[in-house]
Amino acid sequence: MGSRVPAWRSQDAVSVTSLRRSPPAPRRASVDGEPDWSSLTPIAAGLEAALEARAPAIHMGTPLVRKLAAHVGRLLGLDDHERLAIDVCARVRDIGMIGLPDYVIANAGTLSATDQALLNRHPAIGAALLQSLPTMAAAAESVRAHHERWDGAGYPDGLRGDAIPLAGRVVAVCDAFVAVATDRPPRRGIGAEGALDFVRRHRGSQFDPDIADCLEAAVTGKGRPTHCVPGAVVHRAGESDAHEGPRVPTAMRDLRTALVQFDVVPAFAPACEQALAAPDAPGPDGRSVLVKAIEADIGLTVAILRRAQSRGGPAGITNVVDAVTILTRDEIDGTIAKLPRASFPWHTGFDALLLRSRLHAQTVARGIERLAHMTKPFDVEDLVVAALLHDIGKLVLARARPDYVAPLAARRTPEERVREELREVGVDHASLGGLLLERWGLPEGLVDAVARHHRSRPDSEAASLVRLADMLAHHAQADAVDCEAMFRLAADWDLSVQALRDIVFEQPPSIAGQRRRSERSPLSTRETEILRLVADGRRDAEIASELTLSVSTVRTHLHNIHAKLEVVGRAQAVIRASEMAWI
Repeated sequence: MGSRVPAWRSQDAVSVTSLRRSPPAPRRASVDGEPDWSSLTPIAAGLEAALEARAPAIHMGTPLVRKLAAHVGRLLGLDDHERLAIDVCARVRDIGMIGLPDYVIANAGTLSATDQALLNRHPAIGAALLQSLPTMAAAAESVRAHHERWDGAGYPDGLRGDAIPLAGRVVAVCDAFVAVATDRPPRRGIGAEGALDFVRRHRGSQFDPDIADCLEAAVTGKGRPTHCVPGAVVHRAGESDAHEGPRVPTAMRDLRTALVQFDVVPAFAPACEQALAAPDAPGPDGRSVLVKAIEADIGLTVAILRRAQSRGGPAGITNVVDAVTILTRDEIDGTIAKLPRASFPWHTGFDALLLRSRLHAQTVARGIERLAHMTKPFDVEDLVVAALLHDIGKLVLARARPDYVAPLAARRTPEERVREELREVGVDHASLGGLLLERWGLPEGLVDAVARHHRSRPDSEAASLVRLADMLAHHAQADAVDCEAMFRLAADWDLSVQALRDIVFEQPPSIAGQRRRSERSPLSTRETEILRLVADGRRDAEIASELTLSVSTVRTHLHNIHAKLEVVGRAQAVIRASEMAWI
């Protein structure tokens, strides 16, 4: 309030007429009198860091845009001077975003026409900012032009063809490729192949044809002496990059980038439609339909759990039933509506992997329901979510390594596949999935169950049962499994080979006709333990002895149970809790 607005953020400062300049000269090598672009690099790095702090989601694609632009510059035959100019433009192309309101740059949904027009002003705002810094004025023209089009239909000035600065043309193609290929709420990326097809279709209209051809060569490595792979640019052996920090192995660098950028799991359109169409009926029956629809899709499960964490208290929300109970229907529908969707037929290899992961996760979830019914370690709802998300780390690996999308060989056991991941990438998909869930703020118990489910001796009940259910699912699908390890794990739970056989062959849609709970239990963990023992016919003294409590404490808990369940006796409490699947 009352503070002065910097000139570069004022309305007058970004008008088209005040900033329009003569078209740039045709491309040429560095000559005397032109800026020393190498001296601008540290300043550009500082501005890039400011943008990353202000709008990290917008800055996210910058490293890949820079790498692609550097390769395109080499393929164009440009000298060091011209390639440095392109790199500076790539780093600060979106610096004008820091002059826009938070509600515009942080909007994860569809922008209104007014807000879109405001967003389209960022090239002019950025150019005005750079003009106010004498040392960076040389980059202003290219930054202003990085959303111009080859056919003259771009913005802010409608420049056409060679009138667009060369750096702006190169950055425009690379920026568009990265934007289309990668996930950005509320839509999902279409991958490297889809983005290349987009560039080809707009070659000669939106993009300079020569530059579009060089981008394709840089990405595919075909027709030019480069060593690029789809979606990631890799240095040639012995090649250095003056603009990068310490060298990191390519696999780990790509993996870190994928982990940071993978912020939303696409949902399959049919699952979204079923969840949105679920009846908004009060009571457990209405919620049960909605819970089943959400649990039918990995993307929906993740999105609803993440949405519920802000309301879950210190312990967090660990399952879909509790999430649906605590969220309003408008909150649930709004979360689902914002998700990017994968529609049939699937267009990319990632879609196919996501579908296979969904089908396998459903099989593991059904198996874990049966195991939980036999062992009763704790709330089955928590186990179901752990089963649904146990392989989510594979989706990150697929983002980092396109070849990971190919079907995995069925003759290798899950443990052999994990060892192969450790050799090739340095981390296995289970640990990677745990890191991803932790980054998303999901509860520690769920993180541990996912991260540890491939350990030879899992140190948590959830991880142990997820591993056993995963083995049973692979065995049922005729995949290779270490049967001795599977039987040892089953023995830890006092499960016979006959019990495992029944799970593999039956795989019912629900656990032996049992209802899963459809709303959050009001009972504490201790109260649930006591009521289960009551249901088994135990007396107060026996319960007290088994749980190391006094008889008076057991009776106090029973009194609280009756009050919470609104019943007048033990038999009614057991019946009520059993009907709701709380015990």
